[in-house]
Amino acid sequence: MSNKQRSITVTGQGSAQAVPDHFNISIGIESSQPTVREAYAQAGAAVNAVTAVLLAKGVEQGSISATSLDVRVDTRWQDGVGTIVTGYTVSNTLAVPLSYGKDAEDVIAAVVDTGNNNVRLNGLSPVVSDSSAAQDAAREAAWADALRAAELYARLAGRTLGEVAGVVEVNPTMGGPRPMMARAAMAMDSASMPIAQGQSEIQAAVEATWLLV
Repeated sequence: MSNKQRSITVTGQGSAQAVPDHFNISIGIESSQPTVREAYAQAGAAVNAVTAVLLAKGVEQGSISATSLDVRVDTRWQDGVGTIVTGYTVSNTLAVPLSYGKDAEDVIAAVVDTGNNNVRLNGLSPVVSDSSAAQDAAREAAWADALRAAELYARLAGRTLGEVAGVVEVNPTMGGPRPMMARAAMAMDSASMPIAQGQSEIQAAVEATWLLV
């Protein structure tokens, strides 16, 4: 019997918690006008207004980045004519990193309070700058999960586990396709908009092969 026939391969998955040290906010800016030039000009004015507010609140210019720019043709159907162009929509998205605390709440409130109907807050994404410790803990949990499954299958087969023949780290599948599932939350009341730091879940998965004896 070959080693391949006398082996067992299983996949283990694990996770660990990490506390985000900052978060990114996504600011959406959209303008619809009869011409591309007008839509672009209005969107540009909104971007400048938001940028001015961010700079006034102490956000560094270099940390403000544009993550998308899109120009869409707006159309409608007219009987007897067909599809006609009614205007153009220019969309832009800004990403801004912020630290947790009252200052971040003030920045977000100021952005929302620009008075510009073309500006909206798309949401926030918690970020763990150094996830190495949590990643290692997730790997240990994944290994324990794989070992537990391998021992069970070996016992059911009337065998015991021998030496490890191979280990491969694979993409985690638990909880969705993303390796990090953010669980920070925003709580709102009439007086403030506190942002809870929460925790992020770091996931790992391993495929391991043991020889059977």
